[in-house]
Order: sequence, then C-alpha cells, then structure tokens
Amino acid sequence: EAQVRLDFLNPFFKALGWDIENKAQKPPHERDVIVELSPETTGRPDYNFRINGATKFFVEAKAPSVALDDINHILQAKSYAWSTKEVYFVVLTDFEEFRLYDASLKPNPKFPDEGLILGLKYTDYLNNIEKLWELSKERIEQGSLEALLPKDTKSKRLRIPPDKSFLEDLTEWRTELAKDLHKRNPEFDVKLLNDVVQKLLDRIIFIRIAEDRRIRPDKELMEIVALWKEEGKRKSIMSHLLDLFHEVNDDLNGDIFKPHACERADVDSNLIADVIENLYFPKSRYRFDAIGVELLGSIYERYLGSTIRVTPQRVKVEEKPEVRKAGGVYYTPKYIVDYIVRNTVGKLIEGKTPRQIEKIKILDPACGSGSFLLGAYQYLIDYHLKYYREHPKEAQTLHLFPYWKISPEELSLPIHEKAKILRNNIFGVDIDPQSVEITMMSLYLKALEGERGLLPRKQHLLPSLGNNIKCGNSLIGYDILDSSLFSSLRAEGEAISDDTKSRINPFDWNSKSVGFGEIMNPSQSPLAKGGSEGGFDVIIGNPPYVTAELEAHERDYYTAIYPESTIGKLNTYRLFTHKGWKLLRDDGMLGFIIPNTYLTDRDSQKLRALLLNNSKIKQILFFPENMKVFENVTQATTILLFEKGKKRIKNNVIKVTDPVKNVAALNTEPERNYRQDLFIKMPEQMIVTKRTAEQIAVIEKTMAFGKPFDVFADVYQGEVNVSIYKNSIAVKPKNKNYKPLIRGNNIERYYADLSFSDKKGSWVDAARPFRQHQTGIRIVTQEVSNMQQKRRLNGAVIQNNIYVGHTANYILLKANDYHPNYFAALLNSYLLDFIFQTFNSTNHIPARELKRLPIRT
Repeated sequence: EAQVRLDFLNPFFKALGWDIENKAQKPPHERDVIVELSPETTGRPDYNFRINGATKFFVEAKAPSVALDDINHILQAKSYAWSTKEVYFVVLTDFEEFRLYDASLKPNPKFPDEGLILGLKYTDYLNNIEKLWELSKERIEQGSLEALLPKDTKSKRLRIPPDKSFLEDLTEWRTELAKDLHKRNPEFDVKLLNDVVQKLLDRIIFIRIAEDRRIRPDKELMEIVALWKEEGKRKSIMSHLLDLFHEVNDDLNGDIFKPHACERADVDSNLIADVIENLYFPKSRYRFDAIGVELLGSIYERYLGSTIRVTPQRVKVEEKPEVRKAGGVYYTPKYIVDYIVRNTVGKLIEGKTPRQIEKIKILDPACGSGSFLLGAYQYLIDYHLKYYREHPKEAQTLHLFPYWKISPEELSLPIHEKAKILRNNIFGVDIDPQSVEITMMSLYLKALEGERGLLPRKQHLLPSLGNNIKCGNSLIGYDILDSSLFSSLRAEGEAISDDTKSRINPFDWNSKSVGFGEIMNPSQSPLAKGGSEGGFDVIIGNPPYVTAELEAHERDYYTAIYPESTIGKLNTYRLFTHKGWKLLRDDGMLGFIIPNTYLTDRDSQKLRALLLNNSKIKQILFFPENMKVFENVTQATTILLFEKGKKRIKNNVIKVTDPVKNVAALNTEPERNYRQDLFIKMPEQMIVTKRTAEQIAVIEKTMAFGKPFDVFADVYQGEVNVSIYKNSIAVKPKNKNYKPLIRGNNIERYYADLSFSDKKGSWVDAARPFRQHQTGIRIVTQEVSNMQQKRRLNGAVIQNNIYVGHTANYILLKANDYHPNYFAALLNSYLLDFIFQTFNSTNHIPARELKRLPIRT
C-alpha cells in the first residue's frame, strides 16, 4: 500500500493540482492535503483533501492485492466520511481501480455500492479525464463536488446524517435502560433514574470513543461482552464493567468514573451487552475517531431536550415542557460559536503569553452540552500551539511533544498542558445536572483529542472539573429561600418542599464551596493580588429564549433582583443578559446570540439603558428570520458583543451588520458604524440598526414631537382566532348567529374588502366564546405582513358589527375628539411606515409596536 501511494497515487493527485508534499510549507492546519503517515492507520483515510481548511473528500488507499469490492473495505471508507457529517465524498482506490462514493448516505452492508458515483479501471482514466478532473483542486474550488451529489428522491431519503442516526440510537437505549432499571430498582426516584441511565451511557460511550482514538486498548468493551458470554452469562456483566470503570478512573481521573449509584444498580446484562455490541462493526456504522466532539455535543444538546418520566402505567422518554414551549432545542451552529469566541476570547488574549492567560476566566452561564466552552477551549489550545511555534525555546522547556507524532515538524500540546488550560480558564453553570455531566464529558474528550497513542497508565491525566462546571440556577441565589418571598408559606406553617428547592435549584455565585467565590470576590481569596476587582473576564453563550411561566415568588424574586429586565412579558434571555453583565468584571467582555427584540421593544427599554450607559457595545450582527440560524427554527436573532465599563462610552463606535447575508463569511460582511451616544439619546434608548445616522436623526425628531399612539387609542389583535375556530367559520352565513368577519388579507391601504366573500370563509358563528367583541367604528390593520414587502402598514376604517380575525389588528379610539379617518391616514403615511419598519424585525405587526408609533395632533 505504501508503495502504491508513493509511486502512483501521489503523482496522480499532483497531476490534479494538489500539493501532496506541502511544498508551500504551510502549517498543518492550513495544508491542502493531510497525508496519514502512521504505519498503522487503524482505518483512518490515507489522504484528506481540503480547501481553505475544510475537508472536501477523503481517499482510502489499498494495495493491489486487496479486492476493492470487499464489503468491509467499502464500508470502512464510507463510514469514516459519513461519521464526520461534513464530508460527503470518499475515494477508494489501489490505482488499478478508482471508486468515488457519495458518503452522505448512511453505509448499508446490504447495499455496499449504494452511492457509487464513479467507478473506473486504470485503462479508462485517459478516456474519462474530464470526470477525474472534477476532483482537481481547481474544479473543487469552483464547487464541482456539490454538483456531483445525486438529487433524486431516493438519495435524499437515504441521506440520514450521523447525528440524527446516533440520537435515535441513544434515545432507544435510554428508553430501554430506563424501563429495565425502573422495574429492577423500584426505589429509584425519577431524578436518580435519569442520573443512573445517563451515567451508564456516558461511561460506555466515552470508553468506546477512547478506543477508536487509540487512547484506550482496542475493543475493551467487546472483550467484556465476549468474556461474559464465555462464562455462560452466569453473573452480571456489570461486575466486569466495574473493573474497567475503576481502571479508567485510575488512568484518567476526571469526574465521569467517580463512584456513583450506577455501580450499585441492578440492570439486565443482556441489555447492556446489546448496547455495547451496537457500538461496534458490523452492527454500528459510526467511526468514533471521526465524529468530532462538537458534533457529539450537537447530538447531546438535542438528547437533553427530553427526559425520562415515570407514570403509574409506564416509563417513557418525552420532550421537556420548556423545550416543547420553546419549539425545540436551539443548538448553536459552529460558525456562530467560533465567531463569538474569536471576538471575545480572541480579543482578550491577543498578544498575551501563556502565563498571562492562566488568569483569564471564561464562563457560559447556561452551558447546555458545552458547545461554547468547547469553542473557547479549542481556541485557547490553538493559541498556545501558535505561541509555542513562534517561541520554540519556551516550547522546549515544556516538553511539547506528543506521545506519538503525525509528522516531525508538528507540535502538540501534551495532555498535562491541555488539562491545565481546562482547569484554569473554562467555567460553566447549568440548571440541569445531565447537562453538567455532558459538558464535562465533552471537555474531557476535547482534552484527549489528538492523542494518537495509548497514554501512560495510572497518571490521573484529566483534572476534576467539579470546581469548574457546576449545577445550579444561574439566575436565582439561595437568598430566595430566606427572603420574604416565601413568607406566605411560612405563615401557614408549611415547609419549603424539597421538590420546590430542587426545581428552583438556587446557586450562590459568591460561595467558595459551591459557587465561584474566588473569582467573584478575589480580594477575599488566596488568588487575589492587591485586592483586584471580581468577576469573569469573558462570558459567552446562547441563553434560553423562553417566556417564563413562573410561580409568584419566583417572579417577585426576578423583579427584585433584575428590575431592568422584568418589565412586561418576562423572557429568560433578557434575565441572562442582565446577569451576564453583573457577573463580568470591569473591562470584561460578553458575547451572546439572542433574539433581536431587545433592540427596540418597550419591555427591554431599561435593559437597553443599563447596557448603553454602563458598557461599550462593540458589535451587533442581525440575522433575519429567513436565515434560520437554528435548524428548523424561524427566529430573528442577533450576536451582541459588549465590554462592561463606563469609560469612553459616548464616543464608543458600535459596528453593526444588518442584515447578515453570508454566514460563511461573517468577517467580510459590510458594516455600519454608529456612535453609542446616538442611541442613548433615542426615545426609549432604542438601538436602531437598519438606518443611517441621518435617518435616525429624523426618527428621533419625529418621536420627540409626537405622543405614543396608545395615548389616543387601544390597540388589540383580532378577537377571532381563525385557526382555532375554523369549524365555526363559513363561506356563507348558516343562521342568524353568523356575523361578517374580516381577515388581514382583506385589508389594504385606505381600503377594506367588505364583500365578505373570502374563499376561506367570511362569516363566523358569533355564539362561540370569543374574546369580547368590541362594538363601534374601528380602524383595522394587517397583523401578518411579509418583511419583503415595500410597505407594510395599511389601515382602513370598518363599521359596527364586523368581527376581526387574528391575522388583523383593530384600534378603538379612547375619545371622540378626533375622526378615525385622521388616524387611518397617519397609519397609511410613508413616514409612520418607515418608522415602523425601522423597529420591526418579524413578519408580524404586533399591537405593542403600533401602540408606540408617534402621533401628532
């Protein structure tokens, strides 16, 4: 095989324009081709062809004596590419034969040649040079590979990504384990049941990944299954697994393998053996050395969106209520994580030495599966490597050589150095204990990433992360249990239940034992030198976006602690932004991706004022709804980057990109610059990102002259929800109870279609229990209006006894001093439409935004 590569394949791909030998002398992470030099590749592809650092296809080379149509060889090549999710093509070749496969299809042993795009013998190469040229560097840079992907329905159906497939497997194993453990261990409450299932799966998967990455001996888990079967299945498989768990704990330390209730649980050995066997070939298609930690994190993020629930009838895994309410799990794409990390962590450590970086504390206060902490950790590792390449003398003093090197010129941070970075710099909190465990597991796997040989035994190589990643409610402290908020319970002689404490899960940031007291109050800790100010240096994340449904005592607590962020409808992202600001030290940086509503809505006015007057907003990037930053979620969002502190605020320049059009090139998007004091002077401190400074001045002047619309009128969404009550709506009236109905699409500028002949129905049964119908003359507007339309505000006047559907708004004047036509004319003016579109960022025209429009009388 080595001779085939040297004599035939290297020249073959050089002829296609690839720099196989790295004559350009690029550093490893920038090379066009990564060649596997290990004498034992253990199934990793021999070549990795890249454009701008992104892998485009793999090549698996075989010796001429090997049959390329062997199912195992085909599946080996396809499985590696498929497991990455990002690489859709793999070549299997011995030069005599050349096979190009679509590796986006889940490998199927029954149909090994499924996805074969091109199959050639060497005698056919010249006659098919145009087809082969599609794999040249020149053509791939032009997008040739994407054009090769089959577009037929069958291929699309079979294109099951590895994360979706593995999540389905995980969910199935979780369900079966939960049922079995509940049956055998009826004393386990639901919390412990969740915990034990999680721990067993985490340990098995961690070891399996470590095996594929050559960190642990090959097939340790399968050997335990084989031994258990050889012994006639007479004793529990857990007795053998526990020996392995303890061995891994002695070798690696960490927190995953510390003594736990899962070690005492009674569990079906056949079920455990089945889970293990499904993680190995031939039952498994996954290559755990190819599945990146970030991809594993995205799988676990969705996994965390559900929980085990026990009812008298059954045990099941179901979506958590808060996830169901939020419309699913929002896993942050890697390009967003990388951008936020680069512009917070990257800015802060720029030019610093590793010794200086040791003091920097990075936090995600709602860490989930740890995606932002992984991004920050990877950035720190890359920065250290770059620093040591540029300072070789310092590298020599730290013994910066791996246990096994890919090539002589490559440096790799040793595991003890990566462990030190993890311990010194990375911190997180989450209310869910399972999230905490998965974050730890992900960070440990990241620390072990790149270790390409068996590590020394019994060295406790990984740090305990118990002081770094903690479980608790980032927003609520223990003072909620002692405060007057629970006085009503105490007055009635009731104790605060353990369930209530567990649900709230308060967290004390200032405690040295359970919180981060040494970071928040360094002047009182051994870490302090000269009584420096407390707080984190960088806070990053994607906090939850849910409209909280709270007990009265929780809402009262939030109102007392976060008065600027609890006006109107309470949303957790505003609370986390406020809390993030509080947790920063002066000059510390925050980077969040959050809904864009905080920029202009009334409920966020005091939060905007807090940020504008007490921090320097560095950058705002706006992602419109149609970009769908989060998979299958329509939500307009922004990246918000700010630096805490009052110095030089007014002259601070905010860089704004609105809208972002090309997510693949965030750094090259055009920007508009605004002085921060422009927004400080705006009515309600609105942060307007769609207009020029001159246009904002016009808006500011107009807002100053006028009074808000709700001074003159009440504004409501239509009283008939046409989706809920569709069975009570007809094309023609069925009886005397049916009254005319107007919908949003019946309303135009100055005009409402009152023919009541809408194909979807224009007559509604008024006997139904709608929100109270308002009588009298009303002004109506559309409630749904596409953002792409040139003008979006349209108003018309309708008479008495017409019902209004929820796709429209209606306006009732508070007094008879002015004619409705006057206000309708104002709503139809280009000026108010311009102002409305300045503040609005969705396809809706909500009543709350109409209420704030400036009216001059």
